[in-house]
Amino acid sequence: MVPEHDDYDEKPSWRDIDRQRDKSSHTGRDTDAQRPKSPKKEWAQKMYLKEIENLFKGKKATPEHAVALNEIHLRAGTKKFNTAVKKYVKEYGLPDDWSTLFLLLDYKDVKIVRQSVEKLVRIMDEEPLNKKEGLKSKLSIMAMTAEDDDVREIAQEHLEGL
Repeated sequence: MVPEHDDYDEKPSWRDIDRQRDKSSHTGRDTDAQRPKSPKKEWAQKMYLKEIENLFKGKKATPEHAVALNEIHLRAGTKKFNTAVKKYVKEYGLPDDWSTLFLLLDYKDVKIVRQSVEKLVRIMDEEPLNKKEGLKSKLSIMAMTAEDDDVREIAQEHLEGL
């Protein structure tokens, strides 16, 4: 027996119902690009990126590194400067930042001074003009007044290249 009134063809399928919902102007269509990020989400993303960066830095991302680096800056111009630099270089190698490399130009070990000058010259293009001029001035002073002949040669050879 077939029912007389079969309304099967008149009923929309679930697919059609979903399509109608998608077209509705009553539902929000905010995409991720349009929706503002919550401060909590931004903070979490920054922390995640910082952790990834620290992972690649290795030892230089530790609090001990920050203390050792600060020690060089605090001891600059004192008798304890050479020991602070020696300890830092032994543990972490040459620093990556301009200001600490600039301080290392006053270190007693010619090898470290040479490496510092070479690294400063390599990263010089990324620095502003006043730092570049400061490096040129420092090298010219070193070329004229350094007690060690090797340091004078290093300064003169790199000064000519600038």
